Amino acid sequence: MDYKYIEQLLERYWECQTTLEEETILRNFFRQEDVPASLLPYRQLFIEQDEMAEEHLDGDFANKMLRLVGEETPMHVCKARRITVMRRLRPFYRAAGLVAILLTIGNAAHQSFSDDEDIANGEQMAEIIAQDSLQQITIGQPEQQSAELTTQPADTIAALPR
Repeated sequence: MDYKYIEQLLERYWECQTTLEEETILRNFFRQEDVPASLLPYRQLFIEQDEMAEEHLDGDFANKMLRLVGEETPMHVCKARRITVMRRLRPFYRAAGLVAILLTIGNAAHQSFSDDEDIANGEQMAEIIAQDSLQQITIGQPEQQSAELTTQPADTIAALPR
């Protein structure tokens, strides 16, 4: 019998290029009783792989291990959560938003206080200007009935010619 196909599959198996179907063909081949002497060393490998695949832990294994360790009840199992980049950066976004809100409120408060001061300063300036302008207004001759602005101080009004 020609075993070239099996030898080719074995070469591809060692290079990790076989598919699952081809590996199943190899396992089935090595389960047979009549394996050629040249392929006999590989038989034990595939038989042991099959035996290992059949071994499983029973459902009571965890309880047996806990009893051996000295604990009767299983401990709380923590499941790992997958953390995305957005979830990892969420605290920074919150902090940046809080800083932006605080800066906005502070700027608005500063503007309102400075506007109140400007209004108060403006009212004071208007009173000062009104007083200065009243001092500078001189009344001319009664027949002219007009007011004349001069740059002379108010105490010299009496000294003006009539």
